[in-house]
Amino acid sequence: MDPRDAFAVVVGIDRYGGLPAWDLAGPVADAVRFVEWFRAVGVPADRIVLLASPAGAGLPPVPAGVDVRPADRATVRDVLIRETARQRGRALFVVWGGHGFVDVERRRRLYYADASPDDPLDLDLDSLLARFATDRVTHLDRQFWIVDACQVEGPIGGAPRVGGHETFEAGDAVRGRTQDVVFAAGFGQPAVDVPGQRTGLFSREVLRILEPGGLAALTGAGGLAAQLREVFSDLRARGRTAQTPTYLWYRSGLGDEGHLLRAARAAAPPAVDRRLGPAALKPIVDALQAIPEFENPAAREEILRLLRGRIYAAIPRHQTTRLEAVSVVRTALRFDGGLAELLEAVRFFSSGDEAFARLQAAAREI
Repeated sequence: MDPRDAFAVVVGIDRYGGLPAWDLAGPVADAVRFVEWFRAVGVPADRIVLLASPAGAGLPPVPAGVDVRPADRATVRDVLIRETARQRGRALFVVWGGHGFVDVERRRRLYYADASPDDPLDLDLDSLLARFATDRVTHLDRQFWIVDACQVEGPIGGAPRVGGHETFEAGDAVRGRTQDVVFAAGFGQPAVDVPGQRTGLFSREVLRILEPGGLAALTGAGGLAAQLREVFSDLRARGRTAQTPTYLWYRSGLGDEGHLLRAARAAAPPAVDRRLGPAALKPIVDALQAIPEFENPAAREEILRLLRGRIYAAIPRHQTTRLEAVSVVRTALRFDGGLAELLEAVRFFSSGDEAFARLQAAAREI
């Protein structure tokens, strides 16, 4: 692929409507790193648009000639719906980092920089992808979308849980057009921001693949998704789960989609009879309750949100930690691989090695 025949839109949003509680530390810095990578592989500066928040004094140095604009709703729409649709070229690259959620209809949504609890402006990503697959976009038949955003069920900050604020007109499907989409999280899952490193975990690992691999690392036959599967599976196998996302979601150019890490796993342990008696359940329930993060209701919710959507939705909820622990364990045991998945989710947040080791030992007994 000739990089001079490509167009790139990179979005990084650290600030939302002047609300400090919504602030992130990684998306803008990651966006600049992606811009630097696009320039390094030969995409012309005048064919790269960076949409950032903040876009002024708080922005790291950007390669000369790159068009830098704010990431508010009006500007994002202008760039994606009007300008990009008219671009001539073979390939389109879109990178987005910031807050996102899944609405009541299970559609993926991304917040604009001028979103606020009173006016939670968001973009319907599924609708946007549908538009870019049709003749409403004249050229750009090879498309790559990289999205580092949460897919938690419901908006952040107490914003109304609505079905969305806008969709985009789609035309007729274009024969031969392909879209490769890689998302930092699966349905119901958070993406992780690392403030100390000013990066998102997902973006950091994507760039570690792309920087030595060049353009072929993204556009080659193997595809970015396959490489991400190898990287994260290896990290997890070496016991570094707490530094990696639990799930990655993808859609290939052929339309296949799913969770990358789950697809790469060896055969999951079979489900266990959930009717285990109190004596059998007590050690693992005691161990789970002893995890400090599980005792905290807010942290416990974040742990449970890392579970597969079907498992999370099936857990009967309770007000007390012990009853909740019993429900979580019994529900996880109903699903193939559910108990292993619970351990991964706990280890992701757990700060105590000794408490987690006790939980692992209890799980092995079951």
